[in-house]
Amino acid sequence: MASPLLIELERIVGKEYVRRGEAERIAYSADMWPRNQLWKLQGDPARHPPDAVVHPGTEAEIVALHAAALKHSVPLIPYGAGSGVCGGTVPIRGGVVMDVRRLRRLIAVDDHDLLVTAEAGIIGMHLEEELDARGYTLGHFPSSILCSTLGGWIAARSGGQYSSKYGKIEDMVVRVRVVMPGGEILETGCEDGVDLAPLLIGSEGTLGTITSATLRIHPKPEAKAFRGYRFQSLDSGLRAVRALLQGGLQPCLVRLYDPFDTVLHRSDKDHDLDVVAEAVSEGGRQGRQTPGRFAAAAKRLGTALALGNASWVNRIGAALGQSCLLVVGFEGPRSVVDADMRAAQALLTGLGGADGGEGPGLRWFEHRYHVSFKQSGVYDAGAFVDTLEVAATWSRLAAVYRAVREAVSPHALIMAHFSHSYREGGSIYFTFAAHRRDPKALERLYDRVLHDTFAAVLREGGSVSHHHGVGLGKREQMAREHGAGLRLLYGVKDAWDPQAFMNPGKVLPDRAVTK
Repeated sequence: MASPLLIELERIVGKEYVRRGEAERIAYSADMWPRNQLWKLQGDPARHPPDAVVHPGTEAEIVALHAAALKHSVPLIPYGAGSGVCGGTVPIRGGVVMDVRRLRRLIAVDDHDLLVTAEAGIIGMHLEEELDARGYTLGHFPSSILCSTLGGWIAARSGGQYSSKYGKIEDMVVRVRVVMPGGEILETGCEDGVDLAPLLIGSEGTLGTITSATLRIHPKPEAKAFRGYRFQSLDSGLRAVRALLQGGLQPCLVRLYDPFDTVLHRSDKDHDLDVVAEAVSEGGRQGRQTPGRFAAAAKRLGTALALGNASWVNRIGAALGQSCLLVVGFEGPRSVVDADMRAAQALLTGLGGADGGEGPGLRWFEHRYHVSFKQSGVYDAGAFVDTLEVAATWSRLAAVYRAVREAVSPHALIMAHFSHSYREGGSIYFTFAAHRRDPKALERLYDRVLHDTFAAVLREGGSVSHHHGVGLGKREQMAREHGAGLRLLYGVKDAWDPQAFMNPGKVLPDRAVTK
């Protein structure tokens, strides 16, 4: 990095808030995108390091950082908490990563209009705890809530676990305050008849830096209730979910597990893929009986054996049964929750669901955030694990699920649950995992799994993204999914960021690829 820019960065935020050490450059070279982990397995812990990391503390400092980056023609990458799984903050062209977590104030709660205004760097759980203390909830509970920010939610069009009731983040946002690429401040709103927020929500830092937002909030629910139901097949479970969502009820939680994921849901490991290894490999069985470091080694061996024979494991999973677990939840005034749960129980049992009581739902609630911290053991065993959330309307949802399973099951362990459901359709949350001894061969396998998954989803009329964003991981699919509409998105990028220095290379494929 040229020293004039470094001097300017230090002048703007203070020398202590400009970091260029090796540890920082490694940490900020990656988010939780699995490909970053695959590169680490190959001995490359920071394939795309930033030139510097800055930590602004005010909106004015962010404005000045925009001006400095533009002046020196250096990429600027807004950064929340690094929990993204699509490579949305990887500085593939170097530049300055701008961590906004010092902007973490809850600015105001409007008790009359039921609105909250907060800065973009506030951690999601901290925001929810602040609202809870005032008697409110945002209703947004992504599994990453402990390690993701409000700005990141908006930038990636996040979806929480209760989206059936409260909507996704784009349904909650009333106004967004953004520093535009040229340093101007834009506050969106529909007072003048035009609301630009939809262009910024999901833009992943490519059109500016979100500094604060105003969102709708709700009274803290008086009561919660959960129940589990067992259906004899995935199709019967999907019919029940559709009937529930189209029948006038408004559950906060609707999660239908496919047969394999249903089996894992019984485990006290809460979907930890180690349970797969222990279920199908001698190494795993030995690991439960062997103390100390030998147990850990046997456990890794069991995971590798299982995930290195993915088609075999998938066949075992299919042989374990075809029944599917549905977990349903309601929250709100106690009388409404009780009435809605009784109505849901009558509807679901009438459609063939076997009532399993509140246990499955309470267990889900207890472990609801654990999945974001469960992947490291798989990588320790030399394997990969990834999650992909795709979406489709009801008429296409089952076909998308089956097409992806057929395409992937010969190559990787695959399971899924239908994690977000709406009147018109829903999202399928796939989990893939596989092992190869050679890390480069593992990356080639990962590429094949993604290619075959995306091809199957688009062939069956689905969308390749529901709530994780696009980033690098899905950008090449944008032309296939949006066609000529991509020209409009390029037009917005050209108008707002003509020098293309804001988080370059994300969301939109390179122009040469699309011609």
